Amino acid sequence: MALVQQVSRRARGAAWLAGLVLLSGCSFPGMAAEPTPTAETLAPTATAAVLPTATVESPTMEAPPAAETTTEPGPSTAQVTLSASGGNLTVRRGPAPAYNPVSYMDNGQSVPATGRNQAGDWLFVDRPEEAGRDGWVYLSSYASVAGDAASLPVLQAEPAAPAYLRNCTYHPMMIQPGGFILVEMFDAPNNARQVNPGAYQAFDQNVEGDPQVFSGEIREGQTIDISTDGLNNTYGCS
Repeated sequence: MALVQQVSRRARGAAWLAGLVLLSGCSFPGMAAEPTPTAETLAPTATAAVLPTATVESPTMEAPPAAETTTEPGPSTAQVTLSASGGNLTVRRGPAPAYNPVSYMDNGQSVPATGRNQAGDWLFVDRPEEAGRDGWVYLSSYASVAGDAASLPVLQAEPAAPAYLRNCTYHPMMIQPGGFILVEMFDAPNNARQVNPGAYQAFDQNVEGDPQVFSGEIREGQTIDISTDGLNNTYGCS
């Protein structure tokens, strides 16, 4: 009998729980059903602050400097070198013996050449004793060229200022180097002769032994007078 009552009480409790579950899913008149809460309704509504829009300025880029234009050395612009081989070379102000000597190249010295004259028998070179200075060298038998000298640009030089040697005595004079005679002063203007700059000597041809009566250097634009003969007589050209 006790066992039957205990089963009856359990049955009544289960029925009561089932009814409670059914009531929770029903809406009673006059009561609004609450919506099932969602993540959005659970979170508090926040008013987003409106931030000012930042203006991002692109950095100002300066235009790059123009690329330097360079000429690649080719067969026509290959380096040319001049060497003194077997003797010394004279470096002159221009491409002819009528220009002043400005330097010398000792045997064995080498310098770069950067130009030539039209005929191609003189080269424009750097002077060996000082960087940035230049001059002209004649392609004599003592000059040795490495490279294509014909590829060098043709350069022009101002004309040389003429130099003269004049005999102001009554005796004919032999002039060395050159081996020519300067006639007496009374045969003017034939007593003067244009010469290349350089060192000269004069020898009196009317005095026994042909004594030397003059030794000196002549530069461009100068006229040098021989005014003393082998007898120590002194004269002046009019």
